[in-house]
Amino acid sequence: MADPNPNPEGPPQGKTVSIGTWNMDHWKRTVQQRRDAWVYLDSKAGADIMLLQESGVPTGLPRTRYVHRELAGSRPWGSAVVAFSDAEDLELEEIDAVRSRYSSRRFSMLGSNPGTVIVARVDFPGIGPITCISVYGAINVYAQTTMFRIVADLIPLFDSSDGKRVVLGGDFNVTDAIRGDATVLPRWRAILNAVESLGLVNLAKVASNRPPSIPGCLCAEEECFHLHTYTWGGNQGTQLDWLYATPDLANHCTRIRLDHEVFGKLSDHAPIVADFNVVPDERPRIVDPDSFVEVLAARSGPECARIAEELINWALRKHETLRRGERRFATYDRFDISSRVRNPQMWFQLDLDYPDDVQWTFSLTTDGNVCVQFQFMKSPFDRFEARKRIWNEINQIPGVDLDQRLRGRPTIPIRCLASTETCKRFERVFSDMIDETLRERLNLT
Repeated sequence: MADPNPNPEGPPQGKTVSIGTWNMDHWKRTVQQRRDAWVYLDSKAGADIMLLQESGVPTGLPRTRYVHRELAGSRPWGSAVVAFSDAEDLELEEIDAVRSRYSSRRFSMLGSNPGTVIVARVDFPGIGPITCISVYGAINVYAQTTMFRIVADLIPLFDSSDGKRVVLGGDFNVTDAIRGDATVLPRWRAILNAVESLGLVNLAKVASNRPPSIPGCLCAEEECFHLHTYTWGGNQGTQLDWLYATPDLANHCTRIRLDHEVFGKLSDHAPIVADFNVVPDERPRIVDPDSFVEVLAARSGPECARIAEELINWALRKHETLRRGERRFATYDRFDISSRVRNPQMWFQLDLDYPDDVQWTFSLTTDGNVCVQFQFMKSPFDRFEARKRIWNEINQIPGVDLDQRLRGRPTIPIRCLASTETCKRFERVFSDMIDETLRERLNLT
């Protein structure tokens, strides 16, 4: 990883980070070829991070430098994310579960077919974390079904705090570098479109410096972006290996490199490596309650973070109570977050028929305030008298002085709820508000 070009007076300067993907063809290679492949990765590939498929991890590789899983079943090889950067303070860890911004539920990232996808967080010094995903379209009769499942399993990741800066690469065993009348083309193209639907960009289409397209590519497109990554026999070659990134990174992809020298020696696939000029991301990454509380603690202190955690836990308990009763249509665990503002805000919203019917309750802001959402409250709290009742109940809590702006969004410091008693009284006000809202909805139906 290259050093930054310091410029204290100008905008933040980027660092060069190189991330690539390679199918190592472990199962068809000799022991010596496998050793040579790892020597190649360490000394010649020129990548900080490699996303590997059909790989086995050699003994002696430091455990802190890789995440690897064998494929489910009888195959003694699998997929991996491996760090080759010489940066000593680079940190790599597996992301085995994520929490989406739409729910408190945690989603497994191990995949429907373990070993076909590896998700890791790589924290680069001076840059911050990048999520790296190694994907292998295992052919279990179909590679198509494997790939569709992988895409579906990854959806929650892109709605989580780890979904902003992502590089995804691998051997999909799927290509659209084929004749336009091929019967499988609609399915294979749908898979590639599904990958892009996650919010990813094909780096071959945006890199300012890239290898030439496949000569005489069967796609016959006027503008062909297919790269020769796989070869067999005397065939002209095709593309089975792909490299994608989220727009924040794709827009800073300066070069893509291919190495065909490995063909026939180390693998039947060529490694693809992308170089990025990455600017440090100084904005807080907030898309779930955990990351919100972290930023709240940093900006407003641990006491505010503790109170926020209590309010979140209360909301989750309330949600579970709703789900067990006759009000199963209602949820209270989404915690919508507005992060692209000076003081990010987390909303406690009662979802009745999201997004068409939402009852607004209160929100927290990272500058240490509770905001009561009178302005947006819906029936039966769209009336002045009902809102004034809530305002009065809140103001009866010792130490609380909430402005009587019943058509606005008045605030109180989170610290006003520091004691167990004051926090419970605040929670009770909104628990009763939720119950009253639901009673009205049930009567209407």
